[in-house]
Amino acid sequence: MSRHLLNQSTKIAALALAGVLAAGAAYCVPAAETEEAAAEASDDAGTEEAAASGAETAAADVDTSEENTIRFADNPGTIRYAIVILANKLGYYNEEGVNVEFTPIQDAASALTAISTGKDELDVLGTGIVPDLAFISGGSDLVVFEGTAAEGGAIIAKPENLDKYKNLKNLENVKAALVRNDSAWVWTRVAMKDKDLDPDTFTLMEVDSYANVAQAVAKGEADVGFLPLEFVSSFKDLGVDLVTAVGDLVPQYVCCRQVTSSSKLEEKRDAFVKFSRANLRAWEYFSDPANRDSIDSLLADFSGQTTDYVDNYLFVNKTILTLDPNTKGTEALYSELQDTGVIDDSSEDIADHIDTSVYKEALDGLAKENPDDSFYADKEKLFEEYN
Repeated sequence: MSRHLLNQSTKIAALALAGVLAAGAAYCVPAAETEEAAAEASDDAGTEEAAASGAETAAADVDTSEENTIRFADNPGTIRYAIVILANKLGYYNEEGVNVEFTPIQDAASALTAISTGKDELDVLGTGIVPDLAFISGGSDLVVFEGTAAEGGAIIAKPENLDKYKNLKNLENVKAALVRNDSAWVWTRVAMKDKDLDPDTFTLMEVDSYANVAQAVAKGEADVGFLPLEFVSSFKDLGVDLVTAVGDLVPQYVCCRQVTSSSKLEEKRDAFVKFSRANLRAWEYFSDPANRDSIDSLLADFSGQTTDYVDNYLFVNKTILTLDPNTKGTEALYSELQDTGVIDDSSEDIADHIDTSVYKEALDGLAKENPDDSFYADKEKLFEEYN
């Protein structure tokens, strides 16, 4: 099989690739990527009185020792890890007895380096998937232990071409604009191959921002573009629109995952179980439509974004938030990335870098404690399906 690389260049070494992945933005870290999104950020986004009553509880009695502390990478302005933010804002970490600290980061590569080398400054990165897998293929001690999001990608085109490109056959021989190694592109390849189509006929046009993806399509420099779904509406005034959500082509495809190192997972196992329990409780809170306004306020308060931005992101042009590790999906993505040459073939077995035991222990515990709660029963079934 031919291997069509970005810019049709030679294969990029895995760690060299990972070193240039700025903030993981191409993989599922939208943050305030565009001027439009940045303009929506607001310093006066406060919580509603009703939401505030359930927010962070006092942590005076929480053990702050190193073995009970989880330092989570925070990319300021980003709400992709909304479940983790909610677990914090609702006080669930304190209730479960784990000390969670949010540590600002500048980019994915430095965060992954800190985690994989065992430094105390950082324990978990919850955004991105391609950089994680690139580091793993290069031999780094990284372990996927929980999910963050699924799906989330979109294909865009000019309005007059929307119907044309809804037919996957017509995606052969197109020029596609994208930010480097966008996971939506990778999963579109999978969908095309499932239909016996040839995605290696793509000509890929790398650009440095989602705004420039939209501009390339609007100007006719590219036939289609790949964007996070929540950005599509921001660029409609340029003359581009949604062809399809990539999740409609590959349901529940793997996007952002949570990663740590195997050594940290072993040394802080009890803390990680508490962390996962709190996250699962926050996932249930997020899943209740009655909590929508509260969620908007809590996420806006944490991120500095407006409640309108948060609501659009989470509930309108939405990405599926999920904590399930999805072993099968992660393995499939790793294989596809190697097949395309995005990351090097390596002797690293991805199965050795996925550990679902902490998540499963937390889920089993909550399901047992809440036998009449259909949420946890449903998540047990989901785990069995995808792992």
